[in-house]
Amino acid sequence: MVKITRMKLLLLTLLSVFIISCSDDDPVIDLGAPVIKFEAENGEYKVKKGKSVLLSATVENAVKPVYSWKLDGKIISTEPEFEFAGEYAGEYFINFRVDAENGHAEQQVKVSVLDKLPPEIDMPSMFIAYAGKDTEFTAEVLYAEEARYTWRLNGTVVSEEKTYVFNETSLGSQSLSLKVETEDGSDLKVFTITNLPVPVPELFFDNGHYRTPTNKDELRKMAVSIGKSLVLAPVINNIENPGPYQWTVGGVSQAETSEFFTFTPSAEGVYLITVTEQSTQAKAEVEVTCAKPEGTYFREKTGSSKATAANAFDYIPAPGQFINYQVGSTKARALNDLQNALNRGGAPYIGAYGGYWIVGFDHSVKNEEDKADLFIGGNAFPGWSEPGIVWVMQDVNGNGLPDDTWYELKGSETGKAETRQRYALTYYKPNKKKADVLWTDNFGGSNSVDYNGYHTQDYYFPMFIEEDYYTVVGTCLASSIDASTGIVYAKDLPWGYVDNYNTDTSRPGGQFRIEDAIQVDGSPANLTHIDFVKVHTGMAAKGSAVGEISTEPGIPTDLNF
Repeated sequence: MVKITRMKLLLLTLLSVFIISCSDDDPVIDLGAPVIKFEAENGEYKVKKGKSVLLSATVENAVKPVYSWKLDGKIISTEPEFEFAGEYAGEYFINFRVDAENGHAEQQVKVSVLDKLPPEIDMPSMFIAYAGKDTEFTAEVLYAEEARYTWRLNGTVVSEEKTYVFNETSLGSQSLSLKVETEDGSDLKVFTITNLPVPVPELFFDNGHYRTPTNKDELRKMAVSIGKSLVLAPVINNIENPGPYQWTVGGVSQAETSEFFTFTPSAEGVYLITVTEQSTQAKAEVEVTCAKPEGTYFREKTGSSKATAANAFDYIPAPGQFINYQVGSTKARALNDLQNALNRGGAPYIGAYGGYWIVGFDHSVKNEEDKADLFIGGNAFPGWSEPGIVWVMQDVNGNGLPDDTWYELKGSETGKAETRQRYALTYYKPNKKKADVLWTDNFGGSNSVDYNGYHTQDYYFPMFIEEDYYTVVGTCLASSIDASTGIVYAKDLPWGYVDNYNTDTSRPGGQFRIEDAIQVDGSPANLTHIDFVKVHTGMAAKGSAVGEISTEPGIPTDLNF
């Protein structure tokens, strides 16, 4: 018996060691508590008396969940969906609860049972169409059972179907209205259709500055130090399934056929590089200067140097509720506003996606390995982040101007499928006061920056831009807006963005490392120092009454000063 007991003890000891080692290799993942989301916006449902409405909840992060719907403290269903019969008019507050192995969550929904339920048109107020092309408008209406539809274009009835196909050749804005009628009432909404020229396939290189009809054909310029490589890639606009590509350097064809081309110059000088997309023959050119070795123009600190960025070089805000450049304002005034803000130790608003400023230090900022080199503050707090993208540049050619090559500082979202690199968004100047600002992007998408009435300036569009539209380019992050609970949140990201409440505590908010600089293909840029910083708003998103996502960046500061 002694031998058997010892053998059992030995087996138990070995088993415990095995379990501990497995635990070390495979740590338990904390999923957090379950999360409830309702299909109805703000968690409120409406139903006509005598009808039923389906209450539907989506539950995330729940391990072996058990559901319950309660009305007046009584369980009325144990399924994730519940069909509520509106027998009597009134307001009903129903609690939905999920209990799981990893915790529980509970939320309340409101159901209004009404004697009459008129239709409600649920569509944006502005649309974009293209001259000579069919644009289909389908009425999106709540409570539209057995509804009648009337579409009017500039006052004339053009359709009495649920769907109306718009096709006009004349450019500019036109007024479209939709009236929806049921036995319970009616709703009317007026839309503005802006008819634009049909977009053409094109390529262009991004030099970090905004693009307009009058400067779009200017030759873009970049720079690289001798002994280093520069990865090039064009912005692809209005081309479906692009590729292959033909690259040339100084007129000589290269073997590369992808959208990325690694250029390694063998001698100092100026090189003209072109790329052509083969299916459309869209072509772009860039002039690359191969300059002296890296560090040749490094600027040491002096007794009068400042830790913060000192010089303003460009300020092009995107439209937004905090942007107030009305008719008569000038680009020079905007740039002066940026310089004055730097002098005071701050930085101005940059508006919706792509709005940016470019500033420079009066000395070169060193890349110190494994530590933060820059601090750029913001006003994020838990549950509300408006992330901005940081770009850095070396003064490679030594002329003191940010006309070399921009490198993005990667963040937690870099490389994800939903993160779009070389994302180009074009804003269109409104033709009337207090109007939404329409935009299109280089992926065929469109939407608007909405006028919300809380800020009463005539235009959200920066009116010092004289052209009818302008384009901004950068990296676009997936929208983080979440209104499923009835409260609007702009969720926080782990790390790497301005005006973001970092959830990764190992990377404190507002701190940035030059070693995170990447080329356009995501490979390391390996910069020893930087001289200029650009920040642009990183999301094309909006949150109902709170308006557009708009990064609010602070002034860049050299943490190695």
